[in-house]
Amino acid sequence: MAIKYGKRKHRKNNIVYTIISTVLLCIVFLSMVNYFYNNAEEEAYEALHIQTKQIKDDMHLQLMSDRENLVSMANFAAKLYADGESYDLMFDSFKPIGLIDNIGILNSDNTFVTKMGTVNLDGLISFETEKIQGTYISGRVKDLTKENHEIIRSAVPIKVDGETVGILYGVIGLDTIGEKYNNMAKELEAQLFVHDKETGNLVIDTIHDTLGNISFMKERQYNKGYSYEKMISSDKGFTSFVSAYTDENLYVHYSTIEDLGWVITLARYESQVFAKTHVISRILLMSFCAFVVIMVLYMMMIMRSEKRQHSAMGCASNVRKLLLEINQQQNNITKSLKFISDFADSRSSMFFDTDNNDHVYIKPSSENQLLLDGDREYFQLGLLRYAAKLHKINQMPVNVMCITPNAHLIKTNPDFFAFLKKHGIREVSFAVVADKNNRFSILGCINPRKSKAVRILLEDVAVCFSIALYNKNHLNKTELAATTDSLTGVLNRVAYKQDLLVFDKERSEKFTCIYIDVNELHFRNNKYGHAAGDEMLLYIANTLKDVFFGYKVYRMGGDEFLVFIQDTEPEAVDEAIKVLNGQLEIKDYHVAIGISYRTQNTNTEEMVREAEIRMYEAKAQYYQNKEQKSIAKTEEKGYLQIKTGILEIDTMLSVLKEHYNGIYRVSLDSDKARRILMPAYLDYNEEEEHFSVLLKKYVYDMVDPDFHRALISFFNYDALKTQFIEGRTPTITYKKISGETVILSVYKLDDDGVGNNTLWVFAKD
Repeated sequence: MAIKYGKRKHRKNNIVYTIISTVLLCIVFLSMVNYFYNNAEEEAYEALHIQTKQIKDDMHLQLMSDRENLVSMANFAAKLYADGESYDLMFDSFKPIGLIDNIGILNSDNTFVTKMGTVNLDGLISFETEKIQGTYISGRVKDLTKENHEIIRSAVPIKVDGETVGILYGVIGLDTIGEKYNNMAKELEAQLFVHDKETGNLVIDTIHDTLGNISFMKERQYNKGYSYEKMISSDKGFTSFVSAYTDENLYVHYSTIEDLGWVITLARYESQVFAKTHVISRILLMSFCAFVVIMVLYMMMIMRSEKRQHSAMGCASNVRKLLLEINQQQNNITKSLKFISDFADSRSSMFFDTDNNDHVYIKPSSENQLLLDGDREYFQLGLLRYAAKLHKINQMPVNVMCITPNAHLIKTNPDFFAFLKKHGIREVSFAVVADKNNRFSILGCINPRKSKAVRILLEDVAVCFSIALYNKNHLNKTELAATTDSLTGVLNRVAYKQDLLVFDKERSEKFTCIYIDVNELHFRNNKYGHAAGDEMLLYIANTLKDVFFGYKVYRMGGDEFLVFIQDTEPEAVDEAIKVLNGQLEIKDYHVAIGISYRTQNTNTEEMVREAEIRMYEAKAQYYQNKEQKSIAKTEEKGYLQIKTGILEIDTMLSVLKEHYNGIYRVSLDSDKARRILMPAYLDYNEEEEHFSVLLKKYVYDMVDPDFHRALISFFNYDALKTQFIEGRTPTITYKKISGETVILSVYKLDDDGVGNNTLWVFAKD
């Protein structure tokens, strides 16, 4: 026993020493690498600073030299002007010099003189404005003598006796300046950008085919401590961001040519900055990895036998413990999968079944390899097919298998072979659990390093996973179904009844009840179908949950919702209701809202009743306002008078004027109508629509659904004719959605004996 104990202690000490040595080596390695990279970064910034200054000095010297030449030419032009001579002599003797390709003179009358002739630039440029600017070098501007062409202008006034008589322009071609400094940037192995600080327009760009604006750098991902705004607002400095083309970091230095207002920006890729450092780091890394491999092999030799025996048992025990507490801790599934993945040293672990349970854990370093959407569905379907085949052969409640993209797989299932190869999947080890109804669940790992050990573990805990998930889902569904509205996902009346007791017990002082009723739900159901109505209710419910996030939202009935708000000022509630109405108006949805606030003596149910009453008042006002707008539009058309068999229409209108809803003269043969007094809700076009079609729209849009069947019977004109022959007047009393009571009476006109022409009168009760 003493010998065995001594060996175990010696083995334990070796493991500890190995771990300590590895940790120390890691620290040394990381410190050295960090030193090399920091040093390389400092050298890169210093080099960029020097090279930017080199380009800046060269450009400034060249532009100032060109300006001096222009000053000399301007003096010559002033002498020609004073002597009354033309500028032809100057133009004929001009040859490109420095960066200047051409010259031209802007006269005080806005004519522009060049070697090619004279051009009128009225409306394109102002001599007075240019005169005020004096000597300057522009950024990238339009060439006023050529369409779709841009240049740089170097301007020098032509003065005679102290008065500016013209502006001499030196034209700098973008190709000319670009070619010179592009070559310089190539020699420096860097990217060069020059832009006008005022406008941001680029003058030189060594990476894009066309010149744009420096704002293209705004969308780049800047490294910590740097930003686009900081770069634009300062005259010089350093910055760093991720390149949009190579995903490498760019190291940048920028500096402003003060008296020109141009900013020079020089950039170099990370791979260029750290080229030498990468070589050194790789050598160090290879040495480090070799040492780590040796250490790992040594540790594996020590730990191999004991680890195989105890690790699987320990992991299984931890997983079972987590699964037993799954209802108390929602993230225990992920923790269990992490245990399995860590044990297997795999890329990821997953559990899914035919009941739509789907859980996965993937190592943070492998998140970019996570299967998503269609790929995930295809992968799971493929495993389920193999599971069904395996169960059919073995007829065992638990089966374990391993799939690898080998020669056998490419013969039997080439598509699945290609899929595994595409996604870097070398191996899938999984356990299949089948119940008596042939429903399958799969627990597995992708790319496990310990294939044999993990398959033992999977077989051991797969049934535990299936049972735990089944029990959890069954419990959640039971609790959720009892208190949640199935359509909208908000709380239902059961939850409302339960919460009433809680609210009355708490008696919060700042407590608000909001009662919401959906307007025109029946109209939408009838016109577009119940799916449209359900969509409307779902949108409104989701909007209520968003606007009143953190508070209780209930569906009280078909189109009624209730919200309780605690510890919130009335002003904040009003603002939330404004937001709610704004969100609903986007979809052209409307609701009636009633609000009540708690006083000292009111209980919650009394608040609900008060809010409900106010809601009905708001709902009545909504329909009244909607109808009044339409009535106002209709009354502008006046009245059409005809003679009826009942009494003169003038007499009828004088009686009905105070409570009419509308009067139509309808031919039962042609189903055409003429309006006598048009209601607010019947916008009838006599030339285009049949009256029965119009009336049907009115019934489904405006009438309480309980009266639809009775009103639709009036569309049977033959039945109406029969009632006229029998001496009866068809009449019906019905209610509109708004609650208003209307009496519809159909009278036979005496202009023929068969009742084909009728008068339809809609009157308020």
